[in-house]
Amino acid sequence: MIEGIIQLVLGVLLLVSTDITIFLLVELIGIYWLIRGIIMIIRIFTNEEKSKGLAFFGGILGIIAGILVLRYPLFSSFVIMEFLVAFIAVVGIIQGCVSICKGVKDKSFGGIFLGIVLWIVCLLILFNPLSSVMALPIVVGIIWILSGLVLTMVSLYARKLVAAG
Repeated sequence: MIEGIIQLVLGVLLLVSTDITIFLLVELIGIYWLIRGIIMIIRIFTNEEKSKGLAFFGGILGIIAGILVLRYPLFSSFVIMEFLVAFIAVVGIIQGCVSICKGVKDKSFGGIFLGIVLWIVCLLILFNPLSSVMALPIVVGIIWILSGLVLTMVSLYARKLVAAG
């Protein structure tokens, strides 16, 4: 239930106060990366890591990324948002390929059509990164509001079932 409420609140904040919310989320990512990097390096000395070299590299990378994000929050906000948009577009292109291949194999016009539409949308996202970055917080805000509502309602329904049963 707490997760649903947090998603609901963050979704509303993304729609109402986009710039401040993005700045806050990027700062939290920077703090997370910094703390995670420190923990990875500490785990090397407590013999909890089997791959010490990889853990050291990941820890240093996390510390550097965390410091850079905390030091340059405005630039980091744009870079992180741009990376997310590019990642979403690449995943969408791959899913489009899979959908087209599956549609050809199953002789399904719908699968081929959806794959082509996905390709077109993702290519537009890749070639219009600025507008995609500007639209991302709105889309994520709407998704977080909807998923927050669903998680909260499911949690309340589960509590009701437990209390009745």
